[in-house]
Amino acid sequence: MQLNLKDYPIKQNEVQTNEIQAVLNEAAAKGGLTVVIPRGTYITGTLSLGSASLYLEKGAILKGSDKWEDYRANGFRHNEMHECISLIYCMNANDISISGEGTIDMNAAAFYDMDSPNVPDDGNIYSDEQKSECTRNYEHRPTQPIFFYNCRHIKIEGITLTNAPCWTMSFNSSEDVRVQNVTIDNAMNIPNNDGMHFCCCKNVIIQGCNIAAGDDCIALSGITDWDSPCENFVISDCIMTSSSKAISIGYMHSIVRNVTVTNCVIYGSQRGIAIMASKGTGLVEHIMFQSLRIDTKIHAGYWWGFGEPVCLVGKFHNYDGYLDPIPDRKWSTNIRDISFRNISCSGENMIGVIGSSGNIDGVSFDNITFEKKESKNAYLKPKGFIDISPSDEIITVPYEFDNFIYVLESKNISINNARKM
Repeated sequence: MQLNLKDYPIKQNEVQTNEIQAVLNEAAAKGGLTVVIPRGTYITGTLSLGSASLYLEKGAILKGSDKWEDYRANGFRHNEMHECISLIYCMNANDISISGEGTIDMNAAAFYDMDSPNVPDDGNIYSDEQKSECTRNYEHRPTQPIFFYNCRHIKIEGITLTNAPCWTMSFNSSEDVRVQNVTIDNAMNIPNNDGMHFCCCKNVIIQGCNIAAGDDCIALSGITDWDSPCENFVISDCIMTSSSKAISIGYMHSIVRNVTVTNCVIYGSQRGIAIMASKGTGLVEHIMFQSLRIDTKIHAGYWWGFGEPVCLVGKFHNYDGYLDPIPDRKWSTNIRDISFRNISCSGENMIGVIGSSGNIDGVSFDNITFEKKESKNAYLKPKGFIDISPSDEIITVPYEFDNFIYVLESKNISINNARKM
């Protein structure tokens, strides 16, 4: 059984938060029914799914309100974002889906000054084209537009998600998640508008998605609980582009393990793949990449990365704004058992494996091709610069280095059949 908005006195093209929420509440009270969004534009502020699901028909648009007062906190204490402001959220529920052929428009332009680029004050002169790549400024914004916490059996399928003002979809402490055939089409100059971010989740399949995002397309971390692993992921058959990192695994003090990434295309990204674990406290292990095409370019502005197709970072990094303290760990190995096989790269910078006192242990590159591209933005940093943000350390490759995989303070690195084109 379904409940369809067209059967209720709900108006199109004006804010109807309370009216739509009433239908969701009815669906939840009747055992977790699906609410159908029919063709047309329905505008809303913050909605709680409860145990209800959503189905968006072809031509349906569920759009976030322009008005900040139409949004509210969802009650989750977020280690990084602190108070979570959502468009749609779901907590402590099972068997939830958001599916169909319609669109959820998170209306980022309502919260950003799109005519005011955040141009770095670094002494360089930026062209109009470079300014267009820079991030935009905001006063306030929804921080977790589509948010799940402590849910099981989640399915996101078929829909289009667009114009996110921050993390598009955030899955937290959830299990058995499937994201399939989803299109995410975000502005490339909005900071933090990750396509999908998984924190402390397990048993996840991501397949057949097309993702454009200013920030990470797919991120796996433990930001919401440094002690809870993010594990058991299969990512396949996706196409991604990002002004920052297409695939981000780890970060700070996170624990991430057991991930396979296959048959994906990454294009025009600042970094293709980033694996990050802070020295002593983070852990990323048992990760396999196979049959990937990666193309990178250097973007102007405050974006992490500098055209690296692949970058592994084992340096210490931290951010003072987190609510939770740094875990009391002194692990000697922080990144281990990572493999890259059948990878075709073209990029405006090299591959970096940047460890600290041997804390990256066991990385293999097998059948890797690399083609160096010229960059109009390379002059923005010193020659040989590899960006290892969020670490504060500066890495510059020796002038005489003439390869495309630069390894520092790491051990058991295997490179076989690597070719520079």
